[in-house]
Formats: sequence, structure tokens, C-alpha cells
Amino acid sequence: MTPAEAYQKAGRIAAQTLARTEVREGMSVLEICEGVEESIRRLGGSPAFPCNVSQDAEAAHYTASVADTKKIAQGASVKVDIGVHVDGYIADTATSFVFSQSEQRMASSNRQVLMDALKVVKAGNRVASLGDVVEPAALRLGYRPISNLAGHQMDRFVLHAGVSVPNCREAAPATFKEGAAYAVEPFFVPREASGLVANGAGGNIYRLITRKRTKDGRLDEVLDRIWERFRSLPFSPRWLAEDTDDAEALDELVRRRLVMEYPMLVESGGARVTQFEHTVYLEAGRAFITTLSA
Repeated sequence: MTPAEAYQKAGRIAAQTLARTEVREGMSVLEICEGVEESIRRLGGSPAFPCNVSQDAEAAHYTASVADTKKIAQGASVKVDIGVHVDGYIADTATSFVFSQSEQRMASSNRQVLMDALKVVKAGNRVASLGDVVEPAALRLGYRPISNLAGHQMDRFVLHAGVSVPNCREAAPATFKEGAAYAVEPFFVPREASGLVANGAGGNIYRLITRKRTKDGRLDEVLDRIWERFRSLPFSPRWLAEDTDDAEALDELVRRRLVMEYPMLVESGGARVTQFEHTVYLEAGRAFITTLSA
């Protein structure tokens, strides 16, 4: 399978999974996360990161813990962000489920602005041209994009490959390249909101930083298993739950700075956030929105 074929397959699986995902008020966040991840595996892919289910002012980076009891709140604005990889080639997509009438228009505006912004993702265009589309459109509609959250280039087994795709105007010189995949993901808040996120508590999402030997045989075995299963992609302790030693070793690996835990990203003024996201793969003069439809 070529990289282009793998990117396309990952996108189809992501689109099918997201289209089938059900979110209701009062529903278990653990049930949503495990249902999404099982769907990805059943369709022939692997999760590229744990399913994110972030509510209200939580913009990103919350997934269910092993015995999570968290529920979808009444009237919540829920972001479901999923990643799929096929042989390391990644598709990243997200949608918002909005149960409050006051956020319905913001969500529909967010979705439409994303679709308009995708039109500028072409080889040779400035990456910053996306922010030139998103920010003025958001402001005109009465909203603003979160300025310190951006999309990102992806590479094989690398979710964030070094190039950010801004949602606000900036003077970054990078251009979109053929043979590369980009996640485009504007996050909207009301215009009067801060438009910034800050780090919150840990969101139960981890990533291997280094395979440096610890001289502790048990920890080194866990590091090897994490590398074999996930490489440098984010993972959930739920995926290690079948091995108690692995799960118990995570705190020590974090303490030794061999593994990191992602903090939740929370809107700094407490404003509710919506998010929509698609992945674009550029090849042979064409832009393939791999996650657009099932």
C-alpha cells in the first residue's frame, strides 16, 4: 500500500467512525471513547490517539480513564476528536455535538468556515493563508478562533510534524507541500471571549518521549511495549489496562520524564468552545480531503 493509499484508507475509516458515533446528554464518556476506538479497529485501522471527548470550555485533550464515571452534561457543547492510522499514516477529524440552543449557530458557523478554509490548502500556498480566511470570517459572524490552537502537519507515526496551520492571521513563511498531510481544525468561541486556551489538569493521554534505558528491567520492558504498540503516537492507560504492571509503571515513567501526560486545554475565560476538523493530503497537484465523507 502506498502512502497515498494509506492516508486515504485512514481517512475513510475516520469518516465512517465519526458518522456512526452517537453522543447524548447523560451518556458515559467512557462508552463513547471505547465505542469510537473499537469501530476504528473493526474497520481495519488503529487509533492514532485516544478518542477525545471534551465538553464546554474544555477545548481538547480529555479521554476517559480506565474506570471513568464522567457523563455528557445537560446542554453541553461536546467536541469529539478522533485519529486513525493505517501503517502509521494518519487521519485526524473532529466534530461538535451541541445540546444548547445558544451554541448551535456558533457550531454551524465553525463548520462552514472550516469548509471554506480547506479551499486554500494547496501545494505552494502559504500555510498562513488559512488564518487569513478563518479569522476574518469568524469575526464577521460574531465569533473568534482560538489563537493559540492550530492545525498541524502530520507524518508517518508523527501526529505533530513541525508545521502549524494557524487559525489566525500571522506572517509565518511556510508553504503547503506535496506529499504531506495536514490537519485543519478551527476552534470557535464567542467574540467577547478571550480566545486563548490554558493548560488544565491531565486528560489521561500519554506519549513516549524517549526510550532511554532506566536500569530498571520492569520499566524498560514497559517502555519497549509502548514503543512496539504506539511508537511516538499518544496512547491511553485504558489500552494498557490488561497489563497491570504497565499501567502502574506510567506514573514512574512520567516522573522520570520518559513519558509525558498531555494537559487538558481549557478556554482561559471559561467560554464554551466548538471544533471541526478535516485532514488534507496533497499529491500530484491535487488536495484530497481524506476525512470528508464515509
